[in-house]
Order: sequence, then structure tokens, then C-alpha cells
Amino acid sequence: MSPRSQRMAARAVHPQQECDSSSSEDSATESSDAEAVKKARASFARPADWMIILGAVLAACAGIVNVGALLELRTVVSHMTGLTTNLGLRLEGVRIGMFSADGDHVNSILTGDSLHGHAGLAREAMLLILCFIFGAFLCGLVIPKNALHFGGKSFYGVALIGTSILCTLCTVFSFWHMRMPAACSAACASGMQNAMCTMHLGAVVRTTHVTGTATDIGSTLGRATMIVVRAACERRRRSYLENVELEVDLKKLTVLLIIFTSFFVGCFLGALTHSHLGAWTFVVPAIATGLMGVLYTCFRAKMKQQIRRMQVRRLEAEIEEVTDIVQRVRSRSQHSTTARVGSPPHQEPSTGDFDVQMEHALEVLQDLQATIRDIYDDDDNDTQRDKHDARGGRDDCHSVASDGTGQSNAPLRITGTARA
Repeated sequence: MSPRSQRMAARAVHPQQECDSSSSEDSATESSDAEAVKKARASFARPADWMIILGAVLAACAGIVNVGALLELRTVVSHMTGLTTNLGLRLEGVRIGMFSADGDHVNSILTGDSLHGHAGLAREAMLLILCFIFGAFLCGLVIPKNALHFGGKSFYGVALIGTSILCTLCTVFSFWHMRMPAACSAACASGMQNAMCTMHLGAVVRTTHVTGTATDIGSTLGRATMIVVRAACERRRRSYLENVELEVDLKKLTVLLIIFTSFFVGCFLGALTHSHLGAWTFVVPAIATGLMGVLYTCFRAKMKQQIRRMQVRRLEAEIEEVTDIVQRVRSRSQHSTTARVGSPPHQEPSTGDFDVQMEHALEVLQDLQATIRDIYDDDDNDTQRDKHDARGGRDDCHSVASDGTGQSNAPLRITGTARA
């Protein structure tokens, strides 16, 4: 018997094994696709709308500070790449001035400045870099977490008010013709704001410079274009995984374009303001950041309640949308079953619309899950904070019974919140 005949005989003898093998392969493929979809969705979490608005306002403020420093102080304060480049360049100028004999390096334009000039410019670049890092360091001291928990005890208001104070100092030093103290204040404010917005919106968003933002815009747009072009060239519908990847890229692209445009508008407004107000330009971002800081500090509880109401309304709308989709799919399924009873096999209704509706339902359910998770996270933070405050109050009122080792005899209880 030939090998082909043997395989055919084996299929005839063990048809159930063939079906089980095919079912196992399909299950493995579905599991792999589900993991890929989950990973794609987890690659970028779109911030809340109010967070995007906050980032856009701060990006505009950063553009005003950058242009104001460039026009008024003749230096950049948030462009660390340029400052580091200038530092290395000026150190080479110092080396030429100290160790090169006359007549050497005649082709270098660095010989146009004296040793004292190169040393002064290198010192300025180093100070600005250190001030920017120090501002980010201060932000890390007052905001220890990378994730934003609005309404908690993290000192976001302090960071905003600190940025406002530094911009105000920059204005004062500018009127006193103290160029370097003014530039250092602006650099420190930029570092503090940049670190704060990175913690708020994720590392993908930087509000005081747009080099990384422009890079992400190009790469994200390229990935999204490739998904569309690949499906069009192969003359097929995009798979569910490709639709998820495209959706995530478009959400990310939207946030990046908003920040980039806001920075650009801020640069224009900074130049316009400096043409009429001069050094008073720095007061504009000082007022904006100071106002946001005061509002957060004084009204964070009410603002948190308002945001919670918005989350609940969004939750209700998504539940209604999922319910409507399920009802429409159920009605269509019943209609398809009834039509299939008396129709030939080749006239069975298409399942394309059914797949589209189910994909949309899954997307809404993913958003619903994220909203519920945010609400439960806020509840967990509030519960832990209340327990910590209550425990601190009890410790101040009376001592806790111990077993002689300094530890409490009360049993440890670990509580958790159900996740969606």
C-alpha cells in the first residue's frame, strides 16, 4: 500500500482524532490572537479628555516660555539637545584656546571667540542643563508616582504653583537685567513642568519640546498607513487585530497632534506677546500655571466628584450601547435562522455585518472595562487613604497593644476590590 493510501486509511479509521487536532489548532490560534489584541490595546492608554486639555494648555505655556527666553534672554531653556551640543562645542573651543599654538586650527570657526568667551558659554550651557534636571528632580520629590490619581494627596497643585513662581522669578530677573538667573529660573520651570506632564500623560507626551513628539507622529502615522495599505494590496478586509492596532495608533496620533499643535500655537503667541510686552511675556504662563495650581489645591475634592460623575455617565452610555448591539445581533441571528430553514445552502445570509457588530461590541466592552477599572482604582486609593488617616489618628490617641516585640497583636486583614 502506498503512503498516500495509508494516510487516507488512517483518516478513515480515526476521523475523531483529525477533528480534535483541527480544533486544538483553532483554539491555539484564537488564544494567540486574543493575546495579541490584549497586548496591542495595552500599548497605549488614551488619557482622559481633561488630561489632554491640561497637557495642551501646558504645552502652549512651554512654547511661550521658549520663545520668550529666546527673544529676551538670547538662549534656549528647554532644548537639552541643543544645550548639550553647545556644551561639547564650547569645550572644544576651550581646548583650542588652552593647548593649541598660534596658527593651529585655522580652518575652525571656533577660533573666532576667545578662551574666556568659550568658557563663559560652556558654563552657561552647563548651568541651564543642571537647572532643568533640578526642576524635574523637584517634581519627582513632590509627585512620587508615575500614575495620576486625581484628587489624592499627591502635590500636583504644588508643582503647578512652583512652576508659576519660577516663571514669575524669571520675569523679575529679566527686569533687573540679570540674564542668567532669569534663564535658570525658566529652565527649572520647564524641567518641573515636563516631568509633571510626563507623569500625568505617560512618557509618550512631552510638553516643553516636540522632538520626541514629532518622531512619534511620524512613526505612528507610518504604522497606521502600512496596516491600511497591506490590507488594500491583498484585497481583503482588515482583521480584528489590525483594526485594534489601527484604532490604538489613531488614538495615540490624536494626542500627539494636539500637543504638537498646542506647542506651535504657544510659540506664535509668545512671539506676539513679546512684540508688545517684552519681558512681561513670562507672566502669561505664570498666571496660567498658577491659576491651575490654585484651583487644584482648593477645589480638588469638587473637581474629583465632577470627574467621577463624568465617568459614571460614560459608563451608563457604554452599557446602553452594548445592550443595543446585543439586541440587534440577537434579532438578526433569529431572522437568519428563520430564513435559513427554507432556503438553499447557497442563499444563507452573510455574516459580515454580524462580525462588524461583534467587533464594535468588543471595543465598547474594552472601554467599559477600562472605565470600571479607573473607578475602582480611585475607590481603592480613597479607602487606603482613609484607613491610613484613621490608623494615624488612633496611634496619636492611644498606644497599640503589642506582644513585647513592638508589633501589634491584631490580625492583619488584606482587603481587595473586585476587578472587571
